[in-house]
Amino acid sequence: MRKGSTEMWWIIIGAVIALVVLIILMVLFIGKTRGLEGGLTECEGKGGICTQDSSQECPGRTLLSTSFSCKVSVQKCCIGIPTECTDDNACGVGGKCSPVGAYAHAKRYCT
Repeated sequence: MRKGSTEMWWIIIGAVIALVVLIILMVLFIGKTRGLEGGLTECEGKGGICTQDSSQECPGRTLLSTSFSCKVSVQKCCIGIPTECTDDNACGVGGKCSPVGAYAHAKRYCT
């Protein structure tokens, strides 16, 4: 009777240790994947452009994407291949060269 009781305690101790290890691994895994999740949903990480605010239209040759997000919530994400420009002449007839982005040094694209 005494030998069976001792074996039962070793099984319980082993199960508790396994549970603690499992919880530690879950905490580590969840902590590592949060950074990855943020990188997967960023607009600029996918080659997109974040506009200055939600009222600004996307540059030519890009489309509004609701799947990806910008760092500032009032911005919207435009995915595509925009045409960079330095002046309105580079955009063709009726085209306009406008800065896109929330920074003073934002690149200029044809809209």
